[in-house]
Amino acid sequence: MLYERSEDYRPLFWMQGRPIYVTTLLIILHVVAFIVTALAISFWGAATLEAIQLDTYQVLYYGQVWRLFSYIIFPPSLWFVFAMGFLFFAGREVEQFVGRKIFIKFYAAVVLIPAILMCLIGLVWPQYHLGGTESVFGVFVAFATIYPGIVLSIWFINLTVKGWAWVLFFTYSLIDIASHQWSSLLVLWMCTAVGYCGMRLIGAGRGMAWLTDWLEERHSQKLIRQHNFKIVKEKKATESIDAILDKISKQGVNSLDAQERAVLENARTKLLERDKR
Repeated sequence: MLYERSEDYRPLFWMQGRPIYVTTLLIILHVVAFIVTALAISFWGAATLEAIQLDTYQVLYYGQVWRLFSYIIFPPSLWFVFAMGFLFFAGREVEQFVGRKIFIKFYAAVVLIPAILMCLIGLVWPQYHLGGTESVFGVFVAFATIYPGIVLSIWFINLTVKGWAWVLFFTYSLIDIASHQWSSLLVLWMCTAVGYCGMRLIGAGRGMAWLTDWLEERHSQKLIRQHNFKIVKEKKATESIDAILDKISKQGVNSLDAQERAVLENARTKLLERDKR
């Protein structure tokens, strides 16, 4: 545990006297899915992976909506062990900071938002993706957004969490670019965006202060422009009245045309209203 702790940070349930938090349950589900997938591959081969991957064509035209969730199942790989370690460490801290309800919504967003956006892209170009590395990285980005200055030692290299997030982001991106895995690259970027923006929206760091500051500045500038415009308008109106009065003094009231009479009458009406106040 690090610093902040939400009042909503509590177990989902207890199992044999041990608390089961959201992060714990996610890891259990990932492990079960990993084992089942590995066994299924041994019986049915690659067809198992084809059945669970995010295939936008199958989702859009055949209604196979389970793919919006199942695509985060890890195919058999040693990387799964390290990914679960990242999820346990980062997920536990994020859950502790935001509470279980928000963390459930956040993790659902990390999984569903990229999948839905991929389906929208799939209306034009079919997309395929399998693996939960990007969603786990989205949780790590959330952790880095909450505690950017925490120093983390990995492979005897000491870097801040924010530094590690950048290193991993560029590394994953370059790997996907080199292998032309454009779908994986898009999912990575979207999970990163959800992880960062999600924590900003709930107030991590400066939250969305940059946005409120910008809106307040724009509003202030608008008020200044309106005030200056009002001053200029009143100045022009005063100059116009002065010119009309000067004309009356030299040529008489009958010399005024219809427009000048209307301006003079409007000024008289405003003056009477001001006196009533």
